Amino acid sequence: MEARLEKIEASEAHIQISVDADKMEEGFEYAYRKIVKEVSIPGFRRGRVPRQLLEAHYGKEVLFQDALEYIVPLAYEEALTMVDIEPIAQPEFDIEDLNPGEDFVFKAIVAVKPEIKLGDFAGLEITIPFFDVSESEVEYQLEEMRQRYAVVEEKTDDEPALLGDTVTIDFEGFLNEVPFPGGKDEDYPLELGSDTFIPGFEQQLVGVKLGETKEVEVVFPEEYHAEDLAGQQAVFQVLVKKITTKRVRELNDEFAQEVSEFDTIEELKNDIKKGLETVRDNQKKEMIHQTAIEKAVERCEIELPKAVIDAQTERMMAQLEQRMASQGISLEQYFSITNSDPESFAESIRPEAEKIAQGNFMLEKIVEEKGFEITDEEIDKYIDDVATGMGMEIEAARERLQGSMDNIKMGLKVEKAIEYLVELATITEQSEKADNQTEDEETETVSLEEEESQVESEVEKE
Repeated sequence: MEARLEKIEASEAHIQISVDADKMEEGFEYAYRKIVKEVSIPGFRRGRVPRQLLEAHYGKEVLFQDALEYIVPLAYEEALTMVDIEPIAQPEFDIEDLNPGEDFVFKAIVAVKPEIKLGDFAGLEITIPFFDVSESEVEYQLEEMRQRYAVVEEKTDDEPALLGDTVTIDFEGFLNEVPFPGGKDEDYPLELGSDTFIPGFEQQLVGVKLGETKEVEVVFPEEYHAEDLAGQQAVFQVLVKKITTKRVRELNDEFAQEVSEFDTIEELKNDIKKGLETVRDNQKKEMIHQTAIEKAVERCEIELPKAVIDAQTERMMAQLEQRMASQGISLEQYFSITNSDPESFAESIRPEAEKIAQGNFMLEKIVEEKGFEITDEEIDKYIDDVATGMGMEIEAARERLQGSMDNIKMGLKVEKAIEYLVELATITEQSEKADNQTEDEETETVSLEEEESQVESEVEKE
C-alpha cells in the first residue's frame, strides 16, 4: 500500500491512498463470505454458492460496497501513520472506480488541527448588565413557597370556580355537531388560568359550579398543530365533576418556622435573597467568561475545516435532542411546533457552532503557550467539590473519576486560560437598568433556551 500527502490547505490534509490488487482481493473475499450467507441460487444451498457463480448471477458490483467497507477504514488508518497526520474529525472519502484485479486508488480529506494565531488580548472590552436581586424577586420566591405549602380543599356545590382553582371535568368537542378525534376526555384536571387549553376555553369555566354542564365555544388557532382543526370553530360539552382550590398561608413567623429552619419571616427573606444573589453571581461570572472568549476569538486568526464545524453542529443537535427528551419531547415535535426542520435548524446554529469550536481551539492554544499546569491540591479540591455535590465520600469520588483524570486536568487548564483572558479584560457593569427597561422586558431575538421553553409550553397544551 502507498500513501502520499498531496497538500494541507485550510486545515484539511488531502491524502492519496493506493491499495494493491492483492490487498483488495482480501476485501472482495470478505464481501463474498458475507453476502453468500444471504443469497440463494437454484441448485445450491444458502451459503454454498461459488463466488464465480455469484458474481456471474448478480454482477461483480454486488461485492463492491462490502469490500470498500472492509478495505477503506483499514487503508485509511495505515495511511495516517505513513504520512504522520493526526485527524481531529471524521474524514471525507473520494472513491474512484473500483475494478477487481487492479490497484484501488482513493483520496481522503482529513481535518487537522488548525493553525492558530493568537492576538493581543490586553484590554478586552466586556460590558455586562446590572446584576441585582430585587424585592419583587424575593417576594416571588415567597409566593412560590406559599403555593407549594398551600392546603388543597374541595369546594362545595355553592362555591363557583375562580382563576387558580382546578376543575376536574369530562369534555367532548364537536365540529358542526360532529365529534372529532382526540376531542374527548374524562376526569381531566384543569387549572383555570394555566393557559394549557385552547385560548378562551379556561376563561369560560370561571364561575361554574360543581355538577354544572357548560357549553364552551372556541376557535382553534390558525397555527394549531393539528391541521384539520386549525382555525376551526368548535363547541365543547363540559361536565364539572370536582372543584378544588388552594388555601394559601399567611406570610408570618409561624409560616417561616414550619417551612424552614428560621424563626422569623425576615430571616427567611434574607436567606432567599442570599440564595438569589449566589445565582446572580454565577450568572455574572458565566457571562463574563463567555464574553471574554467571544471577544478574544475576534482578535485571533482561526480557520476551521468544514468537518470540525460539522461535528460541533452535530453535537449541538444531539444536546438539543437530549434536553427535549428530558422534557418528554421528541425532535419531531420540536421541529413541528417551531415550524422548522433538522436541515434548516442545523444551518441556523452553524455560525454559533463555528464560534464555539474556534473558542475551544483558542483556549487550547493559550494553555499550550502559557504552560498552565494543575497541582495536586487543585485536583484534590476538584474531587472534593464533586464528592460534595454528589453526596459521596471523597475516596469513592476519586476512584470514580480516576479514568477521566486527563480530561479533568485539561478542563482545569482551560479554566485557567479563561481566567487569564478575564484578568486582561476591562469589565464594565451597568450601574443600573436603563430607564426604559423593565424586569419583564422581551428582547427582539429569541434565544434557543427561550424557544425550547415555548416548545415545552406548547406540548403541555396538547
